[in-house]
Amino acid sequence: MTWNVWGRFGDRWLRRQRAIADTVRGQRPDFVALQETWRSDSQEQTDLLGFELGMTPVFAPSRMPQDPDPDVQLGLGILSRFPLREVERHTLSTGTVALRAEIRLGTSSLHFITSCLDWEEDHQQERFAQATSLAALVTELRAGGDEVIVAGDLNAPPGRPELEPLLAVLADCWQPQHDGVTYSSRNPWLGKGEWLEDHRIDYILAADGLTCGDSRLAGLDEDHGRPPSDHYAVVTDVLVA
Repeated sequence: MTWNVWGRFGDRWLRRQRAIADTVRGQRPDFVALQETWRSDSQEQTDLLGFELGMTPVFAPSRMPQDPDPDVQLGLGILSRFPLREVERHTLSTGTVALRAEIRLGTSSLHFITSCLDWEEDHQQERFAQATSLAALVTELRAGGDEVIVAGDLNAPPGRPELEPLLAVLADCWQPQHDGVTYSSRNPWLGKGEWLEDHRIDYILAADGLTCGDSRLAGLDEDHGRPPSDHYAVVTDVLVA
């Protein structure tokens, strides 16, 4: 599962926090990738979710939109139902980061990676460079015989050239018969007229040693009939042989 959970923006972040936990619980994922997850001096969203859902949480600060509260930092998070062998924060191109969590998989490992690429419309070159750095990391991990999943907010619709480096080494798990819009103008939290509006910009990508099954959206109306975030979540069944 991957979800940009929109920090503590808006005027209902406490209610949204409750709905985010309920949504993840209802999907029962083994791994969750979080973008724009928040950390304050006294609390961390990943810790709260991990405690409530019985999952191992990790967090890494990243270059994200600034929360209105100067004491709140946004970043990347991973929740796992499995014990983690290693966790590492990787620096990509132009200061963007990726968060990697590794679990044992027989005699090899599975690496679950999340990142959030630049969102600005005129940052095509930056996104391409970031995707290239991420693809190089995937290639390095796979060279040792390990499997890799990348799940995150790539801020580019399918078919954009910025995604080509990643799609050269990983497969998009989304089924082509569905458009799977994750940044929708039907979402009341979305600012109108944004260039990414009504596109799928959140992805789960898997190495060719893994089999992608059904994909679906979540986080549509769990907050008292409203979405808990300005993004919808993506959930994919991935078979690990």
